[in-house]
Amino acid sequence: MSRAEDLAISLSWAGERKVTAVAVDGEGRPLHDHGDSRAAGGPAAAVWGRPVPPVVVEILERALFPSAVRRLVAERMRRLGADGHLRLHLVLPGPEDEGPRPLGALRWEAVCVPSPTASARDWDDWADGKLPPDGGAELGRHAKFTLVREVRPVPPLPVTDRPGKGVVIVADATSVHGGITTRDGEQTVAPPGAGTRADADRQLVAQALSGSWLSARTLPSPATAEEIRRQLTPGAGVFYFGGHQTAGGLVVADAAGTGAAEWLDAGDVAVWLRDAGVRLAVLMACDSAGPAENARSALSVAEQLVRKGVPHVVAVQGKVSHRQAAGFARRFFSSLARGDAIDVAVREGVSPVPGTEALPALYYTQRHSNDLTVGLRREAGRPAFSSVAHRLPSGDDNRALSPLTDERFRVHLDAWWSLGEASPLDVLADPAGVDLVELLDSAEATLQRARPEETPYEEPRTWYSYETPWGRLPRTEAELRGAVSPRFRDGKRAAGRGIGLVVRCPAATAFEVGDEFRAALARLRGFGWDLRSIVVQVHGSRPDFVQRAAEQVARVLRLREYLVREQGSRGEQPEPPAVPVPARSTTPSHDSGPTDAASALLAEVRAVEREGRQDPGPAPAVDVRAVVRQLNDANTWGDAAAESAVLRDVRAWWPVLHRRLLTAQALSRTGAARAESLRLAAAHDGDLDVWLQAAGGTVPLPADMPVLDDISALAESVVLGMVRTDLRDTAAYAEWRAELRTASPAVLAAVEAAERGQVTGPDLKLPDTAVALERAGRLRPDDLSLLDPGGLYPGSWALVTRYPLDERIAAWLYDLEPVLLQLAGLAPASTPYDLVREEGTAHRRRFLRPPLPRL
Repeated sequence: MSRAEDLAISLSWAGERKVTAVAVDGEGRPLHDHGDSRAAGGPAAAVWGRPVPPVVVEILERALFPSAVRRLVAERMRRLGADGHLRLHLVLPGPEDEGPRPLGALRWEAVCVPSPTASARDWDDWADGKLPPDGGAELGRHAKFTLVREVRPVPPLPVTDRPGKGVVIVADATSVHGGITTRDGEQTVAPPGAGTRADADRQLVAQALSGSWLSARTLPSPATAEEIRRQLTPGAGVFYFGGHQTAGGLVVADAAGTGAAEWLDAGDVAVWLRDAGVRLAVLMACDSAGPAENARSALSVAEQLVRKGVPHVVAVQGKVSHRQAAGFARRFFSSLARGDAIDVAVREGVSPVPGTEALPALYYTQRHSNDLTVGLRREAGRPAFSSVAHRLPSGDDNRALSPLTDERFRVHLDAWWSLGEASPLDVLADPAGVDLVELLDSAEATLQRARPEETPYEEPRTWYSYETPWGRLPRTEAELRGAVSPRFRDGKRAAGRGIGLVVRCPAATAFEVGDEFRAALARLRGFGWDLRSIVVQVHGSRPDFVQRAAEQVARVLRLREYLVREQGSRGEQPEPPAVPVPARSTTPSHDSGPTDAASALLAEVRAVEREGRQDPGPAPAVDVRAVVRQLNDANTWGDAAAESAVLRDVRAWWPVLHRRLLTAQALSRTGAARAESLRLAAAHDGDLDVWLQAAGGTVPLPADMPVLDDISALAESVVLGMVRTDLRDTAAYAEWRAELRTASPAVLAAVEAAERGQVTGPDLKLPDTAVALERAGRLRPDDLSLLDPGGLYPGSWALVTRYPLDERIAAWLYDLEPVLLQLAGLAPASTPYDLVREEGTAHRRRFLRPPLPRL
């Protein structure tokens, strides 16, 4: 993560057409004499063309960067390191000081400064008023600058601290059009252009966040005001809107499933966002960052939201196409998910799009988060929390533990343990060790919110956890009651969904349990509790040890499978700072440690293995680009297979570092090792997305891969990944697509459905096809109610536990016929045995919890 140095420039009107620009410190005190006011009215405030005319650029340079400010900027730039950037704050006047035009709308980004490679002498010349010899670079696309617009809130309301800080609400209303009534009168919204994919941004945001500590909650498209308000009510951290704005408001659908438009006042949106605890709003809507044609128009939607208490708003200057908005969204959220500050994420989102008319801008509230991280990062040292897990077969003692996952059997734990009429006993390998009760209580609350009034009431399932550091379980009900957390609820309970119990067991203890542990678990069911689920949660610091221990427990309990929870950062910094390391040592070194980044990382991996550490410790701070450069120069990790072994260890111990290594491998690794890194990434859809997005169109071809016994399995993952990441137009896609000749019919059917551009209900007849379509990014939770409203297709049931349990899934289930509601565990089972009912639901039950393939 690059180091940021801040410089604030306070702007104020000094008359009808003149602006005063003063660099200030953190308390708002000037750092130099004010100097003269400069003209910035007329064309500078009104022109929105792209590129900005040279005469306007010259006016903006004189007004925003007087000589005193230039000298301070040049001074800061000279002392920045190679990995640093200067964050320029444009401090806007308060509403009582606002002049004839909103200063936030000035095209500050058009000002030219020396390029990223400029020397200290070039910056000195620029400070003296000379033009850069190479023409320089615009601030809005400069790799060494980020730009923010500071706004004082009115009134200065605190942000509500609500649950869901890691939730990203994604709303799209691009397809709405027609006449609308705004506060400025009647207006017309034009229909979208031919071939516009109305859900492109929703899919790309979800892909960018896949496997990260942020999770996307997508709304049905086009989004309505009521649906936006309803989804925000439980709380969220980020709100994304793709669509149109006009007259200081957003344009949404007036009813679900229609293209008719409705105007939504920005003031109402601000109240909803503030009440939901939203820390960042992203508005990919034309002119949402500032007025376009009318320079005297009211404040922009972005500035309205920030002034009314939303801490950070990213919006658009100028006109943006839907394709440009979707591309920016993918890059922006990919950067945000890596842990970048918002201003850096904006720069990352903008930089690859030359020549566009639109330019995203960042507004933020002064009193909230000077570091621009929107309060979304986990606290240092706090473990990752993810509901995603993979089901793996337990096998036998003679089988080597597989380090790879099988994406066909990915589940979300909240749905996995909250839905279904069976009484499961599961083992979970969970290095994070986070208490599951919070997750499962939240799932029960979701089910209760979605329950229709006419449905017979059942009390939600109550979940407890029990710590067993030595593998001993209670021998009496009283002992269990006194030891569970939270405190056991005394008193009679109405008929409901029963009780769930999480038995938390350290990995070191789990290796030692035997038949007595199995007998003790069976004894718990005789205590008179209505136990519907028992989960043995094996936890510890070392992920590979935890997985081995969990598999051992599954064998003791005679289970055919166990679950492995997907890993997040485990307290890693989202992007550990790079440390300067010489590329190669020019003279022999007598020090104990290696002198290059690749060898340093290898030494750390070997030390963890050699010392048998229970905790691998924090991720080493290395420059991943230097690692790959040095591997290309002289592969200190051995052959491609040995390099893969190192990457597998890094993935297990330091997931964030692994993602950064994958990106560097995809960008610049050469030779067979690059192809091998693609094969390794393909074992996990989230890793593969990171790899493919970094590689773009330069994906290795099947002929580049090492000799494999069966390339079709790899081809399935790669093709589905290229569909997910919109790489179907590349030559590599055609080559990999050809390898599907021997792939499973389900994957072929899913790819064909994705290529024809529309998924229909019959595509859900086969569960394997439905799962492949979901992996290809062509199905979302809200599709179930649209494609299969009656729950008739087995493929629908195979998807239920692949999604996080939200109100859309719950509402669809509650709308099914009673026998299917019972199958989902959301209604009491009928007392008399019904053979016809059993035969009709057997296949759905099978696919709600599909069996794993035999080893």
